[in-house]
Amino acid sequence: MKRALFIGRFQPFHHGHQFALKKLLKKFGEVVVVIGSSEDSFSSENPFTCGERIDMIRASFNKGELARIILVPVPDINNNTIWVDHVLMHIPSVHEVYSNNQLVKMLFSKHGILVKSIDFFDRGTKEGAHIRNLMVQGDQSWKKHVPKKTVEYLDTIEAEKRIRKIERMG
Repeated sequence: MKRALFIGRFQPFHHGHQFALKKLLKKFGEVVVVIGSSEDSFSSENPFTCGERIDMIRASFNKGELARIILVPVPDINNNTIWVDHVLMHIPSVHEVYSNNQLVKMLFSKHGILVKSIDFFDRGTKEGAHIRNLMVQGDQSWKKHVPKKTVEYLDTIEAEKRIRKIERMG
C-alpha cells in the first residue's frame, strides 16, 4: 500500500489542511500526518496541545478516512541538519512527501527525498496565523475557515479565550 507524508502544526486544523488530506487520501492508501512541534503548546504560535490537535483532525474525518490516516506527533529538535532523520525515525515508511513549506522541501531534498507541492485551498485566509488572529480579535468569521466539527471542538476547549489570554501574556 502506498503512503504519503503530510507535515503540519495544525494550529488550528483548518479547511486548507482538510482539503490537502482529502486529496492525498484519493491518491494513496494511507497518509502519515506528522504533527510538528508536538511538544509546544500554550504559546502564540502553538496555542493547542498535541492531543488537542489530534482531536481536531479526528473530528474532521469520517471513520473510513480515519482508518487510512496515521497521526504521528513529532517534537522539534531545533537542528535542521538532522531533522529529516528525526522525522523519518518516528514514522512508518512513506513513498512520497507533500509540503508547501520551503524549509521542509529543502531539508528533505538534501536527503535525496523528493517533496511535492500540494494545491492550496484559498491560501491566506486558510492559514493558522490568520485564523488565530481573528480569534484574538473576537471575530467570529474564523469559524468559516475551519471544519464544522473542529469549530465545535474548539468551542468546547474555549480556544478563543485561551488564545486571547496567551496574547495578553505575550
